[in-house]
Amino acid sequence: MSFDTTGLVAYVNGEYKPVAEASVSIFDHGFLYGDGVFEGMRVFDGGLFRAELHMERIARSARSLGLALPVETDEILNIIGEVVRRSELRDAHVRPIITRGFGGPGIDPRLCPVPSLIVSAYPFPPFLGADPIKLFTSAIVRKAPRSLGAHVKSLNYLDAIVAKQQAGELGVHDAVMLDSLGAVAECTGANLFIVVGDQLVTPTTRAALPGITRRTVLEIAAEEGIDAVERDIWPMELHAADGAFVCGSGAGVVPIGSFDGRPVTYPHNPLVERIQECYRAKTRDAAYRTELYAAA
Repeated sequence: MSFDTTGLVAYVNGEYKPVAEASVSIFDHGFLYGDGVFEGMRVFDGGLFRAELHMERIARSARSLGLALPVETDEILNIIGEVVRRSELRDAHVRPIITRGFGGPGIDPRLCPVPSLIVSAYPFPPFLGADPIKLFTSAIVRKAPRSLGAHVKSLNYLDAIVAKQQAGELGVHDAVMLDSLGAVAECTGANLFIVVGDQLVTPTTRAALPGITRRTVLEIAAEEGIDAVERDIWPMELHAADGAFVCGSGAGVVPIGSFDGRPVTYPHNPLVERIQECYRAKTRDAAYRTELYAAA
């Protein structure tokens, strides 16, 4: 698959550059050791979705790692807007990254006096598509909470990458990852919900990222009078689900068709379709958007 960056502009440590010319040092500790945090955000028709929540999360992730923000979050949002406009994008995925910055070899953060800030934006259709997807349960354990808190959206995704690699070898779309207790955590890059009767159930955030889209789905459920609970989900429950979906900024809301080769009872469950419709409406609701282009 080719990724065309023609016409795209990125921000790197104070400068806006064509993506082909944008770079960081090979001695940046984000590159050397994965020492950094990031966000995945969406622009829908010129509006950045739930920007404040994303900025709160990246600040929380950085604070957890003792990583200073190079600029205030309001300025990060200004930079994002500039990158999107210079790239002439109306629908895009946006990735602000904060790394420990340039420093000598060795993992000691004190080697890096100034953090790095990189912001890019690019066209990115939902990465799992729109049709019901096939999942399998990976043996790779999702790290957290005793290694690194699941609330930290760090640059280290190796556990998810290996599980995704397994999914590809098996010819399915993605992997379900379990936590250290054997309960369902999340997928490699998205949160997970199952439908049990008329109830929505999602794993706790003990070993799952507290996703912005996950939070939006729970808010939709409350507004729509849909019973929704957060609790441990055990793998065998997936095989009995009446419906299921994954959700995330990069995926949207995508129905699940099967777990481990066993079909979900209703791949096009009406409750899942209702959540999809409400989510699409939220992305167009002015209360949840930061407009990046001046009104015509």
